Amino acid sequence: MNTDKRIGAFVFSLICVHLCSSAVLFLPGCSKPNAANITLRKENQELQSRIEQLELARKTDTNALRAAEESKGTLQTLPHDRLAKLFAANDLKIGRLTGGARLKADSKSDDALKVYVVPTDETGDDVKAAGSFIVEAFDLNAPNSPLVARWEFSTDEARKHWYGHALLYEYVLPLPLKTIPRHEMLTLKVTFIDELTQRRLEAQRVVKLTLAPTSATHPAVNVDP
Repeated sequence: MNTDKRIGAFVFSLICVHLCSSAVLFLPGCSKPNAANITLRKENQELQSRIEQLELARKTDTNALRAAEESKGTLQTLPHDRLAKLFAANDLKIGRLTGGARLKADSKSDDALKVYVVPTDETGDDVKAAGSFIVEAFDLNAPNSPLVARWEFSTDEARKHWYGHALLYEYVLPLPLKTIPRHEMLTLKVTFIDELTQRRLEAQRVVKLTLAPTSATHPAVNVDP
């Protein structure tokens, strides 16, 4: 709003100049316009036009800002020194239980991955922080097409996968595999975007899948839905 105040002060100054200049035109003794008065009148007209343009621009900017706030909301952020005093997410830790999983009860091999992950503060303690996730799985033994799959979880979706009871205090993200990779060793890259600070935190871990015997000698296969 400091910008509006500066514009308002500038407009007020221009109006004062305009009024004072106009008064000069009506001083006694000025029986007819001269070159100086004509020039001054033109300058006053230009100033008035400029004032109108500034007012229009200010109204346009105000309306645009209001519309943006109504459609997206505003994110109030703290200064860095105050944010540093909070127990905020500073790093990301992938749990040791992360790895292959079986979503189908009758499956004899892994058809999914599960990621156990939790944000941590600057001292390494676990923090229940809200945010979104991007998880990518890479088969580094297949250099021509290393990306196996990619999953995204919005903040609302990730919230449903938080476990804070028993021995768990972390997100447990289920990652179904549409295509079973040829190799059992995969590299997982997990990205967390903190909802409060908008920080992007990343962590990686190598995990192992239990594959069907044919997967080691045949190309990757699609999993029936």
